[in-house]
Amino acid sequence: MKQEKPSLLIIGNSNVGKSSITRLLLPNPRKFKGKIGKTPGSTLLIKSITQIKLPYEIIDLPGFGHLGHSSRRRGEHLKKQIVIHVEKNHQKYFFGLVVINVLRIEDEINKYVIQNKKTIPLSIELIQFLREFDIPLLIILNKIDKISNFDRKRIINLLVKNLKDFGLNLV
Repeated sequence: MKQEKPSLLIIGNSNVGKSSITRLLLPNPRKFKGKIGKTPGSTLLIKSITQIKLPYEIIDLPGFGHLGHSSRRRGEHLKKQIVIHVEKNHQKYFFGLVVINVLRIEDEINKYVIQNKKTIPLSIELIQFLREFDIPLLIILNKIDKISNFDRKRIINLLVKNLKDFGLNLV
């Protein structure tokens, strides 16, 4: 009888680099058939990735939010699929990686603060959703190599300061 492997969840907004990170985690990245694109919505299916030398399976989810060439209705359908998938399978996840685009998170947080804290940024909403299931999380600030050291420190401080407003702490 084949034993089921524990699952690592990779989740984030559209076009933040989830599939690129998935590829980095694989012992044999050339076997990864995931599409990595420059436009939002390259990953449209929930992918379960297993390799012989990998002691767990990786679940690469499509992105939340804007899907580039896809319709709004398709985006809503995809979001619903992701929520249902996590609700059904949360007990399988030993860990979750929440990928955030460092180039966009500052705008998301500033918009939240300017709007008197009415619209929660999608990235933060994802984190809160996963925390409901007690899935241990690691937040990955992707594309950080595209900004200066000064901006990096400033954005990380902004993120740490504002995560407390959402009941989240960074350790």
